[in-house]
Amino acid sequence: MLQAAALAAEPLRNASPIMAGGEDGLSPMSFGLTYSNYPKGFAYISTEEAPDIFVLVKSGTADARGFWWCRYDCRTPDGHQVYRKPVRCKTPWDGGKDIPSVIKVFQDGADIWLLRLTTKRIETARWNGYDGFEAEEVLPLEGIDHRINSFDCIRRDLNTIEIVLLCNDGKSYRPETFKGDTQSYYDGAGIYRGELPAAGVFRFHVDNGWHQVSDVGQVSDDMRVIIGPGEIAAVDAGDGCYGGYVVTNLLGSMKFIPYMERIPKGGIHPFHIRDEKGNVLVHKAYSSRLISVADGLGNRSGLLIGGEAAMYRYSFLRLAADGSPVYSPAAAVLEKNAPLYGGSLTVPNVVDWDGDGVLDIVAGNSEGRLLFFKNNGTDAEPDFAMSEEICAGGKPILLRPGYHVVQGPFEASWGYLCPTVYDWNGDGLLDVMVSGSRKKYEIMLNEGTPTEPRLAAPVPIMVDNLELYGTWRVRPAITKVGGVNVMAIMDEDNALHLYRQVDDYNVEDAGKLRLEDGSQITGHNNAGEGLGQKGRGKLRFVDWNMDGKTDLLVGSVKRSSYPSPDRGLPYSRFLHKQNGLQVMYFENVGTDEEMVFKEPVQFQVDGKDFYLGAHSNAPEPCMLGDVSDGPNLLVGCESGKYYFFERGHITTVGIPEN
Repeated sequence: MLQAAALAAEPLRNASPIMAGGEDGLSPMSFGLTYSNYPKGFAYISTEEAPDIFVLVKSGTADARGFWWCRYDCRTPDGHQVYRKPVRCKTPWDGGKDIPSVIKVFQDGADIWLLRLTTKRIETARWNGYDGFEAEEVLPLEGIDHRINSFDCIRRDLNTIEIVLLCNDGKSYRPETFKGDTQSYYDGAGIYRGELPAAGVFRFHVDNGWHQVSDVGQVSDDMRVIIGPGEIAAVDAGDGCYGGYVVTNLLGSMKFIPYMERIPKGGIHPFHIRDEKGNVLVHKAYSSRLISVADGLGNRSGLLIGGEAAMYRYSFLRLAADGSPVYSPAAAVLEKNAPLYGGSLTVPNVVDWDGDGVLDIVAGNSEGRLLFFKNNGTDAEPDFAMSEEICAGGKPILLRPGYHVVQGPFEASWGYLCPTVYDWNGDGLLDVMVSGSRKKYEIMLNEGTPTEPRLAAPVPIMVDNLELYGTWRVRPAITKVGGVNVMAIMDEDNALHLYRQVDDYNVEDAGKLRLEDGSQITGHNNAGEGLGQKGRGKLRFVDWNMDGKTDLLVGSVKRSSYPSPDRGLPYSRFLHKQNGLQVMYFENVGTDEEMVFKEPVQFQVDGKDFYLGAHSNAPEPCMLGDVSDGPNLLVGCESGKYYFFERGHITTVGIPEN
């Protein structure tokens, strides 16, 4: 193993993301303060070894949104492709309200095009040779009768380019009564009340000037190639052995339709994409956004998938006997000298996970995974390695809700894992208590050793022989009071509620947590928002002011309102256009045995707001860096990064009085 001194990561800096460790600072590619990325095409610009890629970012802060050019750098010894820091790329739509979503980069010989498609027109722009695309023509289209989810281009001969479309069937996902309605997405029998959109595949041809030269024809045998449609990509191995179209959906499903010059009557039925064992291959993260990429000059058989996670690459291996494509396991696309990345909406714990005497990071994310970042440095100067997946019951942890989830079945692949690492059963080993989109609380007990942790499969926490449930996406806070563990959650009223441990798997009700005036503490506003806006609190017990009593930190979304719907943080400040760090501090003015809290204040940095995005900020007091004045603060945010804040720079602001 390399010595720690050879792995010098960048030092911790106040109000900055923790950087990846190791000599090159390698981490999955990321794009600032955003939780999603949409790859939109590739082109050979920087080198002929591998193509550069272009990525659209639609969400997050203004600094993150835009069109990005990712320049290829090198390949690691184990085959991961490494890119330099993404740079902004000019488009014809810069300066407008938003860059459109249905766009694609297409390299055709020496020409590199950026194309936009609507049902009525095609807009063309050409690479200017150094920093972006310049608009050229807008040409009419006819015969596209369905909304376009995605498209791709592939040259078929010297005179024509094929454009293939993934078109939506027009069904509306949310139930018709959703707007302003407080009902569930599901009826009393537990069946989804809305419709699940699906899609079909179509194609037409254009000439070398992008003029339409053929009718639009349906390729697929129906409009249900895939439910929850995402993206389409044209694939071609270059040697004639493999070609056609790959489609993905929001949940990670991948299907393939082979290319045929003449579409048979009734269309072509799709194949499932398979892994090396012959099983159906499913992408590992939600909101799969797909392009085909070159596995070498002259082909485009590889797949690159982004979405609400890192970007991953799949290599085409072969065709199975039944014609199904077989692809390699996913390999993360890496960035050099990058921030540490834990997956979108990451929820960190700073603990010595492997018993080597230095603090590591253990974190959950929106994929539903639990990750371990080993610290190869020291607590004062940490050097975190890329993440490893933590297992429970011998399998990598992947906790997801399935069909029943508060915002409908298309969120089945969102786990929103919210872990609290804590010695729950008192045996000296770190266990993991979790909740998330499943809304229930589960314990994974550590059956290993201090240096080799081994988690058992998750077991539900029970209260009076019922599973302990609350609102979704909540990290429980755990501490010891009078020699007994207590845990705080957000209950059915969306209120902070305390439970007392009885044994390894059972707790008893210890009542709601309250303010000085006796009122309960809730986290939602009074704006009549959907049910999915409840919950989402990231709770952490800590003696923040070091007076010997246990205080409470709460991380939230920017529309949460603690302690009440009518008067609370951060929502009341959000209404004044004051967007800041969504971490609230509740000072305990009672005792640990009888907790009573002051009205919360919101953390700032040197008296100024610090915004990390609309989704939950997950606070983690930690003993990293200089802790001579007490614990510092780590905050996991929607972008998958871990922002470090020095205690001496943290200030507070209260609830506005008007």
